Amino acid sequence: MKSIVVPINFSPCAANAAHYAADLALVIKADIHLVHVIEAPVSSADLMMTDDLYREMIEAANLELQRLQVELTRRTHQRIKVDYIVEAGSVSAKVKELCLRMKPYAVILGATGSTLEKFLDGSPVASLLRYLDSPILVVPETAAFHHFRHILLACDMDDIGSGMPNSLPLLKDLRAYFGSRFDIVTVETKKVLDDEACTFESGGWKELLKDLYPVIHYIRKPKVEEGILEYLSHNEADLVMVFPKKYGLLDFHTSQSRKLAEHSPVPVLSLHA
Repeated sequence: MKSIVVPINFSPCAANAAHYAADLALVIKADIHLVHVIEAPVSSADLMMTDDLYREMIEAANLELQRLQVELTRRTHQRIKVDYIVEAGSVSAKVKELCLRMKPYAVILGATGSTLEKFLDGSPVASLLRYLDSPILVVPETAAFHHFRHILLACDMDDIGSGMPNSLPLLKDLRAYFGSRFDIVTVETKKVLDDEACTFESGGWKELLKDLYPVIHYIRKPKVEEGILEYLSHNEADLVMVFPKKYGLLDFHTSQSRKLAEHSPVPVLSLHA
């Protein structure tokens, strides 16, 4: 049975991520595991983590998670198993431990505010993007689940020889569930474009992809993010997939990549090589 892990911090964006996860779980027949992590506050004169305060936080978290569990069970017409857990410690460490045990199909995170930029600026959950090996789906707060009919694979030439081949089973899985169409946007900032096309055409990776019938686009831009934005400005997509072996999640802390966050309401699936 597949499983989906959803970190919950009781914000509106986390609730939307849980709803998104429930709708996706119905299609792929996956269990949902909600997890809330209580992080000890920095010691100060105003707030200390006493035993009484800790118990109150545990009780409050369990009540909220139980309410969300009931809501998701009703949303999925009781066809999906939903459970929850409350942990104490570091968000990234505890979620990573859970993922090592469960090997989830995906971890689904909510994007705070109206853009991914707000989510990734200073959020403790953002560390999950760097430390988890599981597929991570980042869902903007206003995004509703839609079948992944059109998936954009955003890559450069290095991705073709590393992270993307490892993702072929997942791509074929998504095609089986959703009848997905794949567009590959290859953005290169250094090499000559003709050489890139030649490298791609002669590589064995294209042969592996032939059953997916991808449409391949070559774009030259100074930044990978700029190339993706250019494509999305003229084309629709239900999901953007990135391979952040070297970009983080396309380095969203930089000014260029913030443009992608600000202009794209599309969920982003991060797949580590």
